[in-house]
Amino acid sequence: MKRFCIWLLGVVALGAMLRPAAAEVFVLSGGGRIEGELLNPDEKPRQTYVVKLASGGQMTLQAGQVQQVVSVRPDVAEYEKVRPNYPDTVEGQWNLAQWCRDHKLPAQRTTHLRRVIELDPDHVEARRLLGYNKIEGQWMTQDEWMIKQGYVKYKNKWMLPQEVEIEEQKEKQKLAETEWYHKIKTWRAWLGTDRNNLARKNLAGIDDPRAIRALLDKLGQDHADKKGWDPNQEARLLYLEALGHIHTPEAASVLAVCSIEDDDREVRLSALDQLETLKSPEIVKYYVGKLRDKDNGTIQRAAVALGRMKDPSSIGPLINALITEHKQKVSNAPPGQMTTTFPTGNTKGGIGMGMGGGGPKVILYYVHNQSVLDALTTITGQNFSFDQRAWKTWYAAQNKAPLIDARRN
Repeated sequence: MKRFCIWLLGVVALGAMLRPAAAEVFVLSGGGRIEGELLNPDEKPRQTYVVKLASGGQMTLQAGQVQQVVSVRPDVAEYEKVRPNYPDTVEGQWNLAQWCRDHKLPAQRTTHLRRVIELDPDHVEARRLLGYNKIEGQWMTQDEWMIKQGYVKYKNKWMLPQEVEIEEQKEKQKLAETEWYHKIKTWRAWLGTDRNNLARKNLAGIDDPRAIRALLDKLGQDHADKKGWDPNQEARLLYLEALGHIHTPEAASVLAVCSIEDDDREVRLSALDQLETLKSPEIVKYYVGKLRDKDNGTIQRAAVALGRMKDPSSIGPLINALITEHKQKVSNAPPGQMTTTFPTGNTKGGIGMGMGGGGPKVILYYVHNQSVLDALTTITGQNFSFDQRAWKTWYAAQNKAPLIDARRN
């Protein structure tokens, strides 16, 4: 055991002797530089630099002569020693590149591989190690090939210039949207304070399409749980006014959803006020689609909106929605007993009936929708009450084409 320890200490000592000494580069104040090993590293305060030169000599520099001391890794120092031993030929530079590989100096290795292909442009192995391929008779790296194809490097990905432009626009859009979140949050906090008037002016005056997402978030229509929404009616009305200044389809869509889905009647009507001046076929289609909703309250709201839009294309769907069919589950009824159910909610007219047979029953009932009739009379100037046949006959005469009954079963 003792002999082994002596042997191990010898190996360590030998390794220390063979390991290249740490080296520094002394940048001189008057210009120039000296490389060597600092022999008095612990001197404090620094008065001199005693330097052992690579040639074996020694020199002393006054502290004022040295502007900066840059430490050099031992392996780099060793590289600087051996580099002059390799001639500037293809073979010499190739061998030096191999030496750098063995000593894990990738940057220096690349430098000498590049020198190899400068001396011999068709050196296949050096080209391969540098990432070149021969394409159409020319040596090219992948980067050079992509550039030749018209691509550019963007965030470490190769993209066409037009794709880069799109990505940059997306980033600008996202940044602007984030800024609007902060602005709206700040102005909202001013409501009810001494900055109330300024807050109202700023919120109502928003006209940047990039603010739509922040406004939508505050209105709560994009979250099932209304996370982050603003329940304050005054604030919500200001958000709607802002959306009315943003003349884009997306802003109109937010207003349309609010006019149907919002729980506050004043907010719904305000959304319609903002939409009324827009002549948007897409918004009309949205409301027409809501005429087929299972919820009768939604049908009534859609009809009110279509009456405000006054778009002739909605006449046919409104006629079909004059009387709508709905289903309702009722409680147990004795077998054979007639159950009569009067519909609840925002409806007029219509009675559902079903025979009792024990257990819960689903009955059908029909609702005469006054809001639909009001919309029809507003748009057409006619009034056939809830007589759908009369309405269809009149409408067919106007269009000289039969009306398809698309009423939901």
